[in-house]
Amino acid sequence: MRKWALLAVGLAVILAGWRPAPREPEGMALVRVLGVDGAGPVTLTAVCGGDDQENQSRGRCAGRDFGQALEGLPWSGEEELSLTSVSYLVVGRDVDLKQTLLAVLRNRELGASASVWLAEEGAGALLDGCGDPAGRLDLLTRQGVEAPTAVRALAALERGKALVLPLLDGTGPELIDWEEWRRAA
Repeated sequence: MRKWALLAVGLAVILAGWRPAPREPEGMALVRVLGVDGAGPVTLTAVCGGDDQENQSRGRCAGRDFGQALEGLPWSGEEELSLTSVSYLVVGRDVDLKQTLLAVLRNRELGASASVWLAEEGAGALLDGCGDPAGRLDLLTRQGVEAPTAVRALAALERGKALVLPLLDGTGPELIDWEEWRRAA
């Protein structure tokens, strides 16, 4: 009897620890990189994919502000786009960064942990010119390039401190330099 009890407990422990690997829901693509251009109107560019997704879905949506553009983004690609896995926020120089970061932090799907990068020639152009921007940004991060998270970037702007963002060009994307954020005039 004692052997059966031990066997049952062992089996329960094994089964309790087993969990299937998370996968994207059928017909939905997980956005890894979100590009933002413009202060109003705003254009959002979404790129899905990365390590666990073979085919990269893309989407683009424009609106009078970040919130309106974000509303239409999930249905702008060939399949529905999910914004729950955004790791990288790439912004153009013409973005109202403070308002964008506030909108990101207020959105339930987007998170405060997405890192913020600056695109030299605009976020949409950079993302359009790169086959796997999430993979490339992952590599830059593993190489030691540190971009501030959305919450840290907003905190710096709110406190009036200098916000330095990694500056990317569109050929990779590749790190060109670091640049202090200056609000577009």
